[in-house]
Amino acid sequence: MLDQMTVFFGILMAFSLYVSINKLIRYREIRLFSKSHGCQDPPSELPYDFMGIVKIYFSTRHLLKKTALDNTSYLFDKFGETYVSRILTQRVLFTCNPRNIRHVLVTGFTDFDNSTVRAHLFRPITEHGIFAVDGPEWKAARDVYRDQFAHTRSILDLSKQEEHFQIFMRRIPQAGTSFDLQPLFLSLILDLTTRFALGESSDSLSPTQSEEKKEFVDALLYIKKIMARDGFLGPVHHLLSKKDFHKDCVKVQQYVERLIDRELEKGEQRGQNSLKEQGPGGYYMLRGLTQNTRNMLELRDGVVTILIAGIDSVSSLLSTTFWLLARDERVFAKLRGSVLDSIGHDKPTYNQLRSLTYLRYVFNEAMRVYPPVPFNARTANRDTTIPHGGGADGNSSILIKKGQRVVFSSWGSHRSLNTFGEDAHDFYPERWESITTESMGFIPFNLGPRACPGQQYALMEASYVTVRMLQTFSQVKYRDTRPWTEKIGLNLSNENGVVIELVRDSEVEKN
Repeated sequence: MLDQMTVFFGILMAFSLYVSINKLIRYREIRLFSKSHGCQDPPSELPYDFMGIVKIYFSTRHLLKKTALDNTSYLFDKFGETYVSRILTQRVLFTCNPRNIRHVLVTGFTDFDNSTVRAHLFRPITEHGIFAVDGPEWKAARDVYRDQFAHTRSILDLSKQEEHFQIFMRRIPQAGTSFDLQPLFLSLILDLTTRFALGESSDSLSPTQSEEKKEFVDALLYIKKIMARDGFLGPVHHLLSKKDFHKDCVKVQQYVERLIDRELEKGEQRGQNSLKEQGPGGYYMLRGLTQNTRNMLELRDGVVTILIAGIDSVSSLLSTTFWLLARDERVFAKLRGSVLDSIGHDKPTYNQLRSLTYLRYVFNEAMRVYPPVPFNARTANRDTTIPHGGGADGNSSILIKKGQRVVFSSWGSHRSLNTFGEDAHDFYPERWESITTESMGFIPFNLGPRACPGQQYALMEASYVTVRMLQTFSQVKYRDTRPWTEKIGLNLSNENGVVIELVRDSEVEKN
């Protein structure tokens, strides 16, 4: 018995010594790496919160109170553009500095992974989708999407945009009636995106929507709601039930698989046809993807990813734009005037949409003031640095150890007084006449290799809807005095919606 105890303690001592030596070696490696790169520590938010419990408590409290973005601004004002905190013992760096953001997304891209941050959110619904993977698997997925979106002019069918816009218009009441435009925009983009991705609309705006499609839409919206919740809560989300979430993931997957089966059964000759010559129904993403693969899981992940990422981004941009336009008669009048001067009341062509410079300024400003994705993050896959924020003057680089997370905030960078001036919180589209998006931390569609491949398609889709609205309505009046209140989902929106009244040209003449 004594010999066994001696052996046990001997093994325990040897293991402890082994761990201690490895820690010492690791400490020296980190120290030398940090010194050689001139790294210094950034300000610390809660230096005595070693477990990160206080940070979790206050973050959750602000999320529930819908003041998370106000708190973000407060912390950057207090600690500067870059600071460090802890979340459940893990050291996390927060930054809104444009140089740091560009480094993480572009210059030091290979030093950071994305899947460790978001994979657990996306894998239940798109196990091998572009948001759930890194490395070669991610590159392959990126190349597929780049190929599909490389021909925006060919894949954007303006006749389909007009068809769904007319269905949308039937849901808008006459002048004198206030209504919430936000859910109508969501339904419109749901219908457009499902038709673009699957070749078949979800018919969200139709009074004759089938029960199957209604269940699909409800499941899809619930999935995105839970993904957004879990993404913000971090490790705390493990304490919450996922039964309904996983059930709805299966519903969406089965619905999409039925459409994939139908597409594969058509047996059409794809050959070398251009994207514009795709047979009856024209181009849609599923049809385009079948030119590269007939694998069910690859096709399913490919189109479901579009449904997850492509709906809220456009509907959020439209809702934010009209919420702002309703509160700024000058910008609305100028924007409408520019559209009527360039296009008149005719349906816009692709080239005309691309030529609307002031509309692009308005979109840029809407996405600057209320960025679609106010937070994002990456995890270091090796010991590395970011270039700015360390030391007393904030000009030194900062050590980022392998496995540590960097959270970068477009809410902070887009509203930076240092970058955009004292009126940075104001909606003023004319500022884009003299500035560019480069090196400013302006990242509405991300930046670098992971920049959204469909951003031009999304902007053109939003442009078509906005132009047709401006051609139809001469006034947009806000009918809700409540302030803008954050609603953090997969994309940022206003909790209070977009309650307005729209007045048509004909209705102005009657008055």
